[in-house]
Amino acid sequence: MRLFVGLELPPALLHAIGELRGGLPDVAWLPPETYHLTLHFIGAVTHPHLLEEIHHALSAIRATPPVLRLDGPGLFTPTRPNAPDTLWVGCAPDDTLMTLREKVRKGLNRAIPAGGERNSRHFAPHVTIGRMERPDQARRQRWLATTLPATEARTIGHFTLFQSIRHTDGPFYEPLEHYPLHF
Repeated sequence: MRLFVGLELPPALLHAIGELRGGLPDVAWLPPETYHLTLHFIGAVTHPHLLEEIHHALSAIRATPPVLRLDGPGLFTPTRPNAPDTLWVGCAPDDTLMTLREKVRKGLNRAIPAGGERNSRHFAPHVTIGRMERPDQARRQRWLATTLPATEARTIGHFTLFQSIRHTDGPFYEPLEHYPLHF
């Protein structure tokens, strides 16, 4: 099974981000129920004992609940030829969010043997909302100039271990376990 750790978004943020759907033609928009903020991608886990180690590592994390603030639209351009651009909405890198991400990363790097995915690349907090095939520069600029609906910052009370399940009509993210955060 493919696993990752992330934050589920409260309804107000899901709604605000969902309002951006349909702003561009020829975009494969992801459904709002798939929106999340990834803290750490784990990858394929095939041994039950490793799943138990991951659970123990995540259960041991103590952190202040992060505050999510939407920070504007953006896109990742692909490094592979003919791959789509990834459209996303950024979240301000709040200190509590960055601390939680680092605790998750360090805990999982201790729990996963050297063969596991270490995932130490730069962390840019964002929520992926769509993919755009072969966009031209004007479409990119139009997307980047999109105004976000006004939303208040939201405190997130737990983080989640997800299983990523691939379906023919897109990904499905099943929450496997919630880990509460305390002040």
